[in-house]
Parts: sequence; C-alpha cells; structure tokens
Amino acid sequence: MRRARREGRCRQSGFTLLELTISIGLLGTIMGLMYQTLSGTIDNRNVVQDSLRGPKVANAILAQIFKDFRYIYWGGFVGDTGFRGKAIRLAGMDADRVSFITARRTRTIGSEEDGRRATRERESPLTEVGYACRPHPQFGQWLELWRREDYFVDTKPTEGGFYTLVYDKIRSFRLRFYPKPEEAVDREGLEEWDSALKKGIPYAILLKIEFDVTEAQEGVEYEEDKIDPIHRIILLRGGYNVAWGDDPTPGK
Repeated sequence: MRRARREGRCRQSGFTLLELTISIGLLGTIMGLMYQTLSGTIDNRNVVQDSLRGPKVANAILAQIFKDFRYIYWGGFVGDTGFRGKAIRLAGMDADRVSFITARRTRTIGSEEDGRRATRERESPLTEVGYACRPHPQFGQWLELWRREDYFVDTKPTEGGFYTLVYDKIRSFRLRFYPKPEEAVDREGLEEWDSALKKGIPYAILLKIEFDVTEAQEGVEYEEDKIDPIHRIILLRGGYNVAWGDDPTPGK
C-alpha cells in the first residue's frame, strides 16, 4: 500500500506530454518575440548610424576639395595651361574630371625614387592637383573618387602625378563651370573648361555629388533614392600668386 502511494505521488509530480508541449510552445513564442525585438533594435541602430555617417562622409569629401580650390593658382604657365575640366560618363554615371594648380603643400611623397629625397627637396610652393573617378573594381553601381597630386609642376600641369583614394561609393560626380557673370551666356554652365582656350579659369564651379554610406556586399541591391544629391558652389580666386624660391615678395 505504501509503495503504491509513493508511485502515485511520483506520477503526479511529473509533467504530462500536453504540459511539455505547451511549455515548449510558450518558450518558442518568447524567443521569437525577443528575436524580433533584438532585430528591430539592430535595424534602428543601423539606420541611425547611416544617417549620421552620411554628413560625416560629405564633410570629409567636400573639406578636401574646398581646401584645394581655396588656394587655386593661376597665371604664368606657357600657353595659359593650368586648369582643365572635362565631362565624363562611366557606366551611365556622371564621372567628371578636373585638374588645376594649388598653393597647398604636397600631401604625397612621390614615387619610390622620389622617396629617397629629403623632405625639403619635395616641398614646392605649388602643387598639381586633380579629381577623377574610376569604375569600382567590384561593384558596378559605384564609382571611386581619386585625388591626383604632383608636387613637381611641369609644362603639363594637368597631367601625371600620383593618385590617392578619396571615397569608393560614389554614384555621381558632376561639375559645371561658370564664367564671370557679365560673360555668362546662360545659367546652365559649361560642361568643360580648358584654360588654354578660355585664357583664364572659371569664375565659379557648381559641384553635384551623390554617394552611398552602406558597406559593400556581394549581390545586394541599393535603393536609388537613399541619399539626396549634394550641391555646392565653389568660387575661385583668379590671379593667386605665390612667392618662388627665397624671394618673400608675392608676384604681381
């Protein structure tokens, strides 16, 4: 009799199949809700990070470009060379190119042979600078924006030099060149500008740039309206002269 009572209590203290099924179902529901909450939190975090990353990328790109244009140099080159802007399309995207002379110090060390020179021998009061786009080597929906620099200003100031990557997820890089207001024919601007033909540099440049901030992934398609294009007006200061050699007096 006592043994039967003990066995009965053991059977009553256990879980039935129905109770186990209900418990597993509740546990699965709770885990699903937790996963949805965690996934939503991660997605919201990524959205916030992307929204913050966009202005940072724009500021970094524009700050570099504006610094180069701020100290643009013009005058004294054979054949009035020294500034060239060209309209280019790559893979259906605007990929314009511009080259000019700036009074900023060089940021690159040159080629391997030049690297053996002392730093003071690489310094120059003028530097060849340019911006150009190249197709992205892996993702066809993007371009790469590169900065050209050559600390040795020669008779072809819009050619040669060394390239450093500025940003690798560019959708559009468009430039429009404007002459002085009294010389302007229309408000659309010019797609190309060659100082050797124009006998001077533009009065202003309208820059339009579009880019993505998401990380590159194979097989991922991106929305076309993910970020609004950025427009900036660059006013140029023509006739900027820099002292050469030991003469501290700027040229007139």
